[in-house]
Amino acid sequence: MLTTCGGKCYAHCKAPAVRPKTGKNQLNNAARHAKLSHAPGIVPAGSLEGRTKGVIRAMRGPFVLFQCPLFRGAGSGDCAMPAFVHAADIHLDSPLKGLFPYEGAPSIEEIRGATRQALDNLVNFVISEHVPLLLIAGDLYDGDWHDFNTGLYFAGRMRRLGEAGVRVAIVRGNHDAANTMTKTLPMPDNVKIFKSRRPETWILDDLGIAIHGQSYAAQEITDNLAAAYPEPVAGMLNIGLLHCLISGAQGHLPYAPCHIDLLASKGYDYWALGHVHNYAVLRETPRIVYSGCSQGRHIRETGPKGCVLVEAQDGALRTEFCALDVLRWVGVSADISAAESVAHAAALFGDALATALADQGGRPCCVRAILKGRCGIHGRLCADPAALAANIRAVAADVSGKRAWIEKVELQSGPAVDLDELARSDTPQGQLLRYLNELSADPQGLALDLDLTALKAKLAGSGVRIPEDAVGRMLEDARDLLLTALADAQSALEK
Repeated sequence: MLTTCGGKCYAHCKAPAVRPKTGKNQLNNAARHAKLSHAPGIVPAGSLEGRTKGVIRAMRGPFVLFQCPLFRGAGSGDCAMPAFVHAADIHLDSPLKGLFPYEGAPSIEEIRGATRQALDNLVNFVISEHVPLLLIAGDLYDGDWHDFNTGLYFAGRMRRLGEAGVRVAIVRGNHDAANTMTKTLPMPDNVKIFKSRRPETWILDDLGIAIHGQSYAAQEITDNLAAAYPEPVAGMLNIGLLHCLISGAQGHLPYAPCHIDLLASKGYDYWALGHVHNYAVLRETPRIVYSGCSQGRHIRETGPKGCVLVEAQDGALRTEFCALDVLRWVGVSADISAAESVAHAAALFGDALATALADQGGRPCCVRAILKGRCGIHGRLCADPAALAANIRAVAADVSGKRAWIEKVELQSGPAVDLDELARSDTPQGQLLRYLNELSADPQGLALDLDLTALKAKLAGSGVRIPEDAVGRMLEDARDLLLTALADAQSALEK
């Protein structure tokens, strides 16, 4: 196990170990004595699409510890050994969204190709931990490539794993199915890509592991693929490899939908899931896990991203999340209730940012600044968002040592007044509030004759979304700006 960063982080605390190599003659001799499984629907280990590769099947040298009966559900003791690594949603060469260069921001070059760097971290981690098996639960890629370089890069990394004696099991997800080039690019012999026509089982006799999986045949799969997964193989550690959406999960398209109870009823020991980009252990027994993506790509993918190390210990499985990301997306909230100026509000945010960055392991971060609280300068902040953003960016550059981008400044503050009491008053501000409240009671904006249908149609597919309460938010902004203007005018008259 890793000892740096509490065993939780690999991307910035690499300590790769050297794996002992097994001689070619040893492998060939072992291959000649290996038993091959030919049960219906079962693909022998080392067989790629029906072609037997005995050398791959018989790689036992570096992984002698896996002969431990813990894999068979017997034995005792406190020994723990890596069984496999579970990853998903690599989205290789997918662009990062929301990073714009500005004075004081980190260099874009530092994180260019972040998804490739995260893949490299994954490969290095698997090798350094002496793990014989890597599972990838879909969405290796992000739709069609511009050319074959993306696939060649991935194949090269898989070849490196093969040279270290690591086998790789992959199911294609919805983004992989959309890629027309993947079917024409061969993978190294240590890689097994599950077929899409029906579920199949890959037996790894030397590890005592049976992997059951099925790839997507098309981008939009609405059938419950898990329902057809086969019975567990007796005497083996059974793993279900699946790209799906568990019922109740939010924020993702309902591809290959299934219920967690169905997965549990299959009798497998571990379900390695992909599609949801956040790490989550959905169930302890059997262990049902989303590994999350290996690298966040936009502000909706905040927090640590990486893989799951699974170990056999005392006849049971133990999981540990390990971060691989090279850039982290973070939402940082700051209470600016005490702010007396724009610079003061930015300074308060800087304090919150410093605290948040301390937990990111030295990575560069892309930050959404969220300012909350009722303050006397709220209206001025609304009136000049460019000045506010400039102040926030300047403070971020200073606090982070130019290691943090400000992706967006989100103003969730409000005026330091009792709006209900003000609305009851016989003042210009009270009259204004009562009128705006009447407009707010019409959520579709009919009183303002606003129809956002055409605008929403133009923005379709652009990634920009108009929230359902867009009109209400506009009214709140207008309220705050007008109240500030009226207060300033009244103050000027009094002077």
